[in-house]
Amino acid sequence: MKQKNYIKLLSVFLFLFVGLMLTACTPKTDVLIFGEGDWDSNVFHDQVAKFIIENGYDTEIDVVSSDTAISISALKSGNIDVALEIWSDNLPSYPDDLEQNLYQELAVNFDDNMQGLYIPAYLQEANPGLVSVMDLKDYTHLFPDPDGSGKGIIYGGPEGWGATEFLQSKMTAYELDDLYVFRTIDSGATLSATLASAYSQEKAWVGYNWEPTWIMGIYDMVLLEDTPYNSDDYANGIGAFASVKVTVVVRNDFDTDYPEINAFLSNYETSSALTNQGLGYMQEHDGDGEAAAIWFLQNNESLWKDWVTVDAYNKIIEALNA
Repeated sequence: MKQKNYIKLLSVFLFLFVGLMLTACTPKTDVLIFGEGDWDSNVFHDQVAKFIIENGYDTEIDVVSSDTAISISALKSGNIDVALEIWSDNLPSYPDDLEQNLYQELAVNFDDNMQGLYIPAYLQEANPGLVSVMDLKDYTHLFPDPDGSGKGIIYGGPEGWGATEFLQSKMTAYELDDLYVFRTIDSGATLSATLASAYSQEKAWVGYNWEPTWIMGIYDMVLLEDTPYNSDDYANGIGAFASVKVTVVVRNDFDTDYPEINAFLSNYETSSALTNQGLGYMQEHDGDGEAAAIWFLQNNESLWKDWVTVDAYNKIIEALNA
């Protein structure tokens, strides 16, 4: 009986020993998890950071679909490592979360995102007096309603959007509703289609849009000026939309686990204008975020070179030229 027990113990020892040897012989593969929302700018930025980290820092990236609420929850639990686009003003708990060290903000990706009423740049060049939303009163003739209402037409977003409700209030506050029909559109894609159709024919168009989007990356558009944002005016449809701070966030202890990548992400700062360019490239290349990221890195070397170490820079350049 004792001999059988000895043989059994020896077998267990050999099994564990072989397992440890196999583990030691298997190269360790680090995989970082990115949480990604279902909007194009998040796809674009994730692909830019993914290319840099995988090629510059030899660390694999796994991108998982995740809305903002799920990403924040997963950051708190450590189930995702990085979120490149947290629209912080849309999260009431964000300041308290940071104060409680539930996750870490590393950088502001961009904070110059704008939205409002836009016109094509060629239209403003032909009508230099059309600069602000209030100026629309004097240019009704440029935007005739195709349905023959006798008024001008301003295109809005879908019903139910907060921006649409705000602009409907603005129509009243600025006394534009007597002069214009404010036509809501059933989707963002349809709204973009009306703009693209007018632009291709160099026709007049005025309507709601926002940045960053592929529209702003492909077409030269001008945001009509408005009075500066303040919360009291905004509640009454007056003034500009507020811009939102869009941040790069990581789970706790990320800096300890990945100090070089943490340093890179701390330097990750772009702009709506740069993001527009990347999204425009994506739109013209079948929504290929990876191709857009490579194009962006090839054409903005002076921007990202200082984000990374010298060794990582050399590896990234080699990968871009492969």
